[in-house]
Amino acid sequence: METLRTAIMFFSLLVFLTALGFGVVSETTSEWYVDSTNKTAGVPVRRGLWINCDYDGVCGDIDEDDVIRATRAFTLMSLILAVVALISALYAVAEEGTRWKLVAALLLFITALFQLIGVGVYTDELRDEDSFKLENWGYSFDMAWAAVFLYAISGVLFLIVGTVLDGAKKKVRYANVHA
Repeated sequence: METLRTAIMFFSLLVFLTALGFGVVSETTSEWYVDSTNKTAGVPVRRGLWINCDYDGVCGDIDEDDVIRATRAFTLMSLILAVVALISALYAVAEEGTRWKLVAALLLFITALFQLIGVGVYTDELRDEDSFKLENWGYSFDMAWAAVFLYAISGVLFLIVGTVLDGAKKKVRYANVHA
């Protein structure tokens, strides 16, 4: 039972670190939207949350609107919460007991929610554009969506380790003491 608990704990940590990496890469790169058919100079071909690049490779600041601001805000909040969740997850690995595992699980669920809201707002805006096609999604956009699900999966795994497996360990310990 102890080996299973440890394996799930480290797998959850690996999934979480992958999600955090995806979140950082998606936040900092300019491949959220890619329009390879538009070869007009000065028209954005690659768009991110912070920068636009045209066909000639000239990059500049993005025109900020409410959608970009909302997406930035929620994805940045998810990254900040992910760092806090990482600290609590490391405490959970180092210490016995369920408290830090449950704190990490809760923070990961909130992180997934913030990431979901941020990426969902951007998806809705992208879906309303005339030039929207599925092939216009860039890898940054895909990684942001993957981070949502990986944060949630990691939260579920921490919850399982913190409640089910730690609860079974306490029952065994209680039975051995009172036998």
